[in-house]
Amino acid sequence: MSSQQPRTELEGLEHTDRSTAENTKNTQIPLNGGSTQLPHTDYRYDEEAVATGRYRKYPSGVLGLAKRGMDVLVEHGVEERGVEPRPEEDRDTLTIWSYLPQTTLWAAFNFNILSFSEGVIGPALFGLNWRASAACIILFTLASGIPVAYCATNGPKTGMRQMVQARYGLGYFPAMIFGLFNCATMIGFMSLTAILAGQCLSLASNSTMSINVGIVIAALIALILSFVGLKALHIVSLTTFPIMIVVFLALTGLSGSQLHLAVAEAAYEATGVSASGILGYGASLIGFTITYSALASDFTTSLPAHTPRLPLFICVYFGLTVPIITITLLGAACQLASYSIMSWAEASEIGVPNLIFEITGGGGGARFVMVLFCLSVVANTAPTIYSAGLSGQVAIPFLVRVPRYFLAVIVTAIYLPIAIVGASSFYVALENFSGVLSYWTALYIPPTLIEPMIFRNPVSRKSFPVEIWNKVGKLPIGLASIAAAACGIPVVVAGMSQSWWTGWIARKITTGSGDVAFELGATVVTLVYLPARYLERKYTGR
Repeated sequence: MSSQQPRTELEGLEHTDRSTAENTKNTQIPLNGGSTQLPHTDYRYDEEAVATGRYRKYPSGVLGLAKRGMDVLVEHGVEERGVEPRPEEDRDTLTIWSYLPQTTLWAAFNFNILSFSEGVIGPALFGLNWRASAACIILFTLASGIPVAYCATNGPKTGMRQMVQARYGLGYFPAMIFGLFNCATMIGFMSLTAILAGQCLSLASNSTMSINVGIVIAALIALILSFVGLKALHIVSLTTFPIMIVVFLALTGLSGSQLHLAVAEAAYEATGVSASGILGYGASLIGFTITYSALASDFTTSLPAHTPRLPLFICVYFGLTVPIITITLLGAACQLASYSIMSWAEASEIGVPNLIFEITGGGGGARFVMVLFCLSVVANTAPTIYSAGLSGQVAIPFLVRVPRYFLAVIVTAIYLPIAIVGASSFYVALENFSGVLSYWTALYIPPTLIEPMIFRNPVSRKSFPVEIWNKVGKLPIGLASIAAAACGIPVVVAGMSQSWWTGWIARKITTGSGDVAFELGATVVTLVYLPARYLERKYTGR
């Protein structure tokens, strides 16, 4: 036999098989029920993989069974890829229909009861009348949607998920911190949506089902969809989006005869216009919309690199902003009308699902509507679970070794108990949480936009070299982002206005306070990051 060493794993396996054949060629194999003890091996070979050129081996025992099971999942459509950049040959072919899922995904994200709830808190918590609420909803949402749509257009150009792209401007280690913030944001949002879903199912069952059981059911449905991956999310969005259009049109029709009461005397007596209310509600709306910029390109990496930027921008922008604006306006109008309708006011005091249940008549039809609203929440929660797992791999890099679909299980296990505990105080949780969300994005958004628009323009796999996506020594150190954050954080703190903290700048705005943390913080971060990043690139070459 030749002493030459095998050059590849396949040659090594063939070499072993030849040796085994030579050692056993004279062995007689009984034909009448006898048996011959074959040599023990630690591996089993997958014939299908051999036939397709993918020669795989599986260890025996539990580990081998687990690996085989994971391969079966992937072969049957479960998406395995996490934050690893997607190569061009692994992307879809661009057609005119490629843009439709991008529009419906974002529309399904926001054509739900959570957007309705965001409208309710304008009058209910910030005391704004119809004109002030409508102006805030339209202006702040339109402005906040621009960074989200722009970030989404960079997914096809780079093939990288959103928080991986952030490493090229923020630096490897600062991106880990922002990845944690992003995970916390999405877990908070999912907790709020799960609470709403639980309330909807409880009402649909005529209160025979507890809210906690409803939360668990909605969470499990969302888990299954996010477990499968992006294709399942697109299918769900294409299905739920038209259904929710019909549902909200029906809700508008049922409440339409009463919506003129949004400008009635009772509404004006209960609400008004104040600088603190406008700024506070504006901060909440910014946090509600702009935080999507931290996951925008997670859903566009399957598009080819030559995807035109403008059509994709338009699809994402209008898919995001139109549902938020329309449903949030409806929520604000219904809440204002409730000040003139006693039954609506009593239902609104209990919760947003109760308000909708009362508007739709409270009968069998209303219970069916509640089930549909629960499904709309699932269409928001499932893609959020998907992105939360990806951000987790950036925040905790060793999670890259964990298949993406298992991360969906981990994320669900984290937010589910939070939702159950927080179900008793939804309004307060939504006010505090959505307001705080905009604060960390004031530190994140400027570098995320400046880096591709100025320092790495035009965006491509050359300006964002994909081979260094996880190389600590070749990615930026992060000095510019650290300096910008160090200057921005004190300004953000000074401009905050929350029930638990009011900064000195916020206290100077009229009587009471006004939240200007995001606006001031983002401005300072921009002014510091620009020269700091220029110097960092000049002297470090990264």
